Amino acid sequence: MTIYQRGKPLRNWLVSTEEAAKAIHVPAGTLRSLSAEGFIQPGARKGFYRLGSVIDGHAEAVRVGRLPAPHARATAPATMKCSVEDR
Repeated sequence: MTIYQRGKPLRNWLVSTEEAAKAIHVPAGTLRSLSAEGFIQPGARKGFYRLGSVIDGHAEAVRVGRLPAPHARATAPATMKCSVEDR
């Protein structure tokens, strides 16, 4: 992940459109539509978003039903598999 504001709090870091989409597990087009609908505010630099805005906007979109929750999606990106085997 490319970070452009390293000395600032994590929520103020600028991330690109592709990186923001990967962070919330949606296609870049969905991220742009969430931004157009007002859920996610764009950053000061074109094509970039504040990480805090991405997280808060995604949570709001899930809360109002615009997006399904990550654990309710078909691909279920929020689940993790344990790779440790019992011996």
